[in-house]
Amino acid sequence: MKKITVAILSIALVTLGAMFVFAQNGGTDMSGDKFERQGRHGKFGKRGKRGKRGKRGHMRLFRQLDLTDEQKTQMKEIRQANKETGKALRQQMKQLRQQSADLGTSGVYDDAQVQALANQHAELAKQMFIHKQQVKAQMFAILTPEQKAKAAELKEQHQQRMQERKARRDARKAERENQQ
Repeated sequence: MKKITVAILSIALVTLGAMFVFAQNGGTDMSGDKFERQGRHGKFGKRGKRGKRGKRGHMRLFRQLDLTDEQKTQMKEIRQANKETGKALRQQMKQLRQQSADLGTSGVYDDAQVQALANQHAELAKQMFIHKQQVKAQMFAILTPEQKAKAAELKEQHQQRMQERKARRDARKAERENQQ
């Protein structure tokens, strides 16, 4: 009797687990259309903690350039000096996204409001782009000519890896389409 009870409980647990996995996948398998639409940002359209990701990317590059202690200190000072401005711009963009998410949910299209938010978004994106480029220029101004050359080489290598990855991804996609 115990063996039958254990077997039934085991089957029930496996079934519940399979249902949970199936529900998490949105009801499609890995080759389904929904999976392909997810893209590189995953199911919920986010990469993770975006602010830290960008910092890690630059820091990884600068770590490979063998910075002197003085250069490391200057880099840290640049980041600290520009931290608040970047944070304020990101906060403004977040508020703007929240406002735009509420647009049209009532079923009424307000052209003036949409135009105003679009203009605000464009201006804020422009400010963010300018700020990022200023910080990047300040950081690269610290580098020696040899370090700048090595950075350009590393960037080229990175782009080649991305092209190879894209080619492999496109080949897999074409293969899946041919199988269907």
